[in-house]
Amino acid sequence: MKFGDCGHDLSIRRIDKGQSAPKVTVILPTFARANGLLQLSIESVLSQSYGDFELIVVDDGSRDGTADVLSEYQLTDSRIAIHSYKYNSGLPALRVNQAALHGRGKYIAYQFDDDLWTEDSLKVRMAWLGRQSVPSVVYGSCDAYRATDEGDIFQRVLGQEFNYGLLLHGNYIANNSVIHHAALFDRHGMYDPHVVARRFSDYDLWLRFGRTAPFQWVDATCSVVRGNMENSLGRDVQANFTRTLKYLQLCRDKQLNPANISHYDMVAADHWGSRFSEAEIQRYYREEALPFVSRFNDYCTPSELAVAASGAMGHKRIVISKPDYSTSVDVAIRNFENLENQRGFTSTFVRERDIPSFDTSDTDIAILYRTVGAAEKLLTDKERKRVPCAYLMDDNMLRFHEMGPEHSSIAPGTPAYRSIVAQISAADAVIGYSDEIIDDFKIYNPHTIRLKTNIQRRHIKRRDYNRSGKLRVAIFSNKFRGPIIAKLWPGLQRVASDYRNEVEFHFWGIDPGDFPALKCDVHFKPFTHSYDSYLAELSSTYFDLSLTPLEGEARAEQSKSPIKLLESVAAGAISVMSDVAPYSRLPDEVCVKVRNRPEDWANAIERLLKLKVEQREEILERARSYIESCYTTEIQYYDFYGALAATELHARLRDKAILYAFHEAALGGATLHLLRHAELVSSFGFRVVGLVPQSERFGPELARLWREATMDAPLLEDSWQNGMNCADASKVRSRNVTDMEVAQRFGERLAKLDVGLLHFATWQPAMTALGLELGVPIVASVHQYYEGADTRAFAHAVHCSSATHGERWKKASGVPVRRIVCPVDGVYFSLFTPREARNFSLLDPLQIVVSGTIQPRKNQLAAIKAALLLHKAGHDVRVHVIGYDDLHSDYTKACRDYVAEQGLENHVIFHGFVSDPERFYASCDVLLISALDESMPQTMLQAMASGVAVVSPSVGGVSELIKHRYNGLIAKDASPEELANAVMEFLGYSTVRRAEMLRSAFRTIGILGRSSYVRAELMDLYLSAFSRSASEKSIEAITDISTTRVGMLPERFEPAAASTIARLHSEVEAQHFSRPLRLARAVTWRSSEMWGMISSVFAPLDLFSRQHFGRTRRDELRLSESLSGISYREYTVHFALPSLAAVHLGIVPLVRASMGLIGIEIVSTEDKILASTVRSLADVEEGLPAKFSLNTPARDLQAGWRLRVFVREADVPVTIYEVVRPAVLYGPLKRFPFAKFE
Repeated sequence: MKFGDCGHDLSIRRIDKGQSAPKVTVILPTFARANGLLQLSIESVLSQSYGDFELIVVDDGSRDGTADVLSEYQLTDSRIAIHSYKYNSGLPALRVNQAALHGRGKYIAYQFDDDLWTEDSLKVRMAWLGRQSVPSVVYGSCDAYRATDEGDIFQRVLGQEFNYGLLLHGNYIANNSVIHHAALFDRHGMYDPHVVARRFSDYDLWLRFGRTAPFQWVDATCSVVRGNMENSLGRDVQANFTRTLKYLQLCRDKQLNPANISHYDMVAADHWGSRFSEAEIQRYYREEALPFVSRFNDYCTPSELAVAASGAMGHKRIVISKPDYSTSVDVAIRNFENLENQRGFTSTFVRERDIPSFDTSDTDIAILYRTVGAAEKLLTDKERKRVPCAYLMDDNMLRFHEMGPEHSSIAPGTPAYRSIVAQISAADAVIGYSDEIIDDFKIYNPHTIRLKTNIQRRHIKRRDYNRSGKLRVAIFSNKFRGPIIAKLWPGLQRVASDYRNEVEFHFWGIDPGDFPALKCDVHFKPFTHSYDSYLAELSSTYFDLSLTPLEGEARAEQSKSPIKLLESVAAGAISVMSDVAPYSRLPDEVCVKVRNRPEDWANAIERLLKLKVEQREEILERARSYIESCYTTEIQYYDFYGALAATELHARLRDKAILYAFHEAALGGATLHLLRHAELVSSFGFRVVGLVPQSERFGPELARLWREATMDAPLLEDSWQNGMNCADASKVRSRNVTDMEVAQRFGERLAKLDVGLLHFATWQPAMTALGLELGVPIVASVHQYYEGADTRAFAHAVHCSSATHGERWKKASGVPVRRIVCPVDGVYFSLFTPREARNFSLLDPLQIVVSGTIQPRKNQLAAIKAALLLHKAGHDVRVHVIGYDDLHSDYTKACRDYVAEQGLENHVIFHGFVSDPERFYASCDVLLISALDESMPQTMLQAMASGVAVVSPSVGGVSELIKHRYNGLIAKDASPEELANAVMEFLGYSTVRRAEMLRSAFRTIGILGRSSYVRAELMDLYLSAFSRSASEKSIEAITDISTTRVGMLPERFEPAAASTIARLHSEVEAQHFSRPLRLARAVTWRSSEMWGMISSVFAPLDLFSRQHFGRTRRDELRLSESLSGISYREYTVHFALPSLAAVHLGIVPLVRASMGLIGIEIVSTEDKILASTVRSLADVEEGLPAKFSLNTPARDLQAGWRLRVFVREADVPVTIYEVVRPAVLYGPLKRFPFAKFE
């Protein structure tokens, strides 16, 4: 989302009375403050004793009456200019910059819609600034208040004498107390409007200005600011100290210069360079960028939205191997890679015969693209690092021999065919582009992934074809279709003869000279091997008809993809296709299907020729809409990325199953969510198993849905204690002995099913115990947060449907929690287009759906009472209440009794549980949520996809996706009155405004709720669980305490637990270096096993240690004691160094830390600290050496200097690698840092 793309909706209103340019431009950005705060702010500017200014008020898309407020002020004061934007950007710094570019003043001042100026504010500051001959900055003092429910509370006074060194430590300059020369923007750039800088863009600007510009503090109260206001950045945007500190030190002056800023990307992290690790950048995309884009996406291109989450998932470096490069590589892979802002993967093409020479040690995934020989080494060569491999076929190589003798080299029995079968069989996953290919794959490999062909959206955009003259008929083909074209040629001859002055034929790829002459104009363009060139030429011309004949008798032909339909639309042509597979499976309304007889083809062309242009355009537009909905590169990006991640996961699991453990059989939100996950994962060729509590009532229906979703995968029924607290239903319980016994029993039952990963829903202590019993990675789907249990590290990977609840789970468990909403079935998305075609017209009476199990927590009675209020206000409504109505019988009875008492039987209809809720979304106008307690309502997601308006109080995760008055309405509370008011506001909207709101909701759920995206997220989540699980097992092996499993997974420790682990470590080490063991080693030496366990990335440290500390055969590589509980670890270095700039160490938190610092000190032989530095433990990357760079190199270190390593405020035990040298029989251990000095 670039700066220059965010201003096309600007409207400027200025009363021009021939006034000269003012000295000062005052910029006041505002959003949704028409409640009185904005008025006070404006009046504090207009009442200034210094009057030579213009006030530019920038309305960032407010929809609360702000426009009317501003118009009234402008009528009374011509100094006001109003900049109104249709869309809400969510980036005040963007709007300030845009206003500054229109400002006429020599000086720039700032005010905000919840702050005030004192009467002489401008006067006292301009008194100093007006005298300066060089571009300068002046600021005054500011009284800072914090808004609370009890009123504004004074906090402190901002402002002091300027000191750049102190400014580096923290901001003491209030934004609305500053005035500066506008010329400073040309020197240091403007405000940084990047998403990550939202909370501190003013502080960042002062730091950049402060490098060269004079700053002057005026010791007078110039302004008043209020913090913690509703809709304020300080309240809505979470601070991240580490990210902020690093970002502030990035050089951005040139990019933010007014001449360049239009190209500045306000979401991407591409300019962050090496200051941030890959893990940090991924966390930024997940924690800030993706949530931002899901709410503020009006300025994003479809391509940007299509890949919005790609930076949040693991980056894949893939190798593509094919016997020879062809345009099919561009279609199948490079189309996705070349999407703008795509960050999920990069690829390298290697010819198959060059594979033996290509180093794949840094490759994440290899795609064997119809390979037939040398690529087999990637699967069989044991001397290479094993790379996860996917065998990909978009043409059926197993059936090509059926097409004729020219393909006999890959017929069954040939070496090439045997190699193809061997590669398919040994691949971790197989990717096919038709059902026929998938079925043939399954004979050799069950890990099948079905993808579709694709085309980038830009190539099929609607354009002006300027059709004129003759009907242009095209055939895009190579010689492959020669026989069928020859068979149908008499039909083309008839058309050419009968309509010689009305048609012309264009052959692209296949030479018409190979066939009898046609009696009309004929054009020929040879086949091009450049895909980009081919599509560019298609998109720059047009055709009326495109002919795609196919014999369709051989299975290889039936295995083809409908790519010719996509190319036809790119050329503006209607597709005429043989009525054989695969084309016969296309919808009838998007193409014309013809039997393979010459007369039928001639008749079909003749009928199309006789249609009006408008009728042909209708067919073309239906085809375009169809392709946009399911065949564009953008719509399929996460299918492809998910296939890459699935290949890695298949390599981890091999043939093991994924176990899905439900907490109940009733079809509530959590059960349906996990069921959808199982369905999506099963579709990528994974073996799945279900485990569900026994239920006579609900079990059969869940079993039916499970069989449909997973193609009859095993579903086990059993009984175990759920996770709720029996004494207090509002809380959960901790794991107990019974859970361990259940886990042992289930483990025995599951042994034959060979489970490799466990995924359970909601808080289930027994399932955590089962995962430990099975020794597999554990994944949890949690939703609402409940207190009462010890939840520390209950799983290796966790996701929550709501970021609000997810943050609480994260703090309690210490495990990263990502938001993944429930995937919305495609049937709901399909409802949007027909509703849009009706211009989102409302039904009469208004149809309202209220969905969910009837219970007090869902508060359906309030929705029913709201219906009565709407009825009394003169609105004819029908409320459809759907959901289980017999689980809370007393509350259901109260709802039914109220309906009867009020005579609402014809207005409120109870449907009970329905298995097809989509029919209500197809026929209703509004979804009314009245709940008092929610996570992320699935019914809301379904409504957003269906084009149904959402009205809800701000409960649970609702406000994470619903932006009030932009893509839904947020009621002030869940009372009947406020629910009714919100519905009435919606009814008062114009048709245009309703359409805008519903389209915005559709865009948001299109980012987060599509099944392809959720499936890709699941693949990435499972891989992260494997990584965390492997890390824990590695730590257990290294510390020799793998048999010690007390309580939860060792992710977070209380002080007592940390002390116990440190003691165990010390005892193990004491035993390891005991006198009897030393004696044994002196006689029969064996090398330390850990030397072979560490990653090869530690080779520089190993080499440095050998060269400078020496190495004896008895040297052990060990982990130190935990540094978290001691002052520091000190090593004496017995060699001199002329200069030391950096130290590389192997840092090993026993589990990933979320807080704390680790640092080093360089100490001279005279006990003087010569240099020191610290870094965040959270940023230490797993399995990589940590670099500690000294701000100033330590020089002339004499032999005997010391290296100290210390840890502060860590929440986990932290150790480092060290080399330990025992004496043969007696004497103390000698310890050396496993390090590299730079």
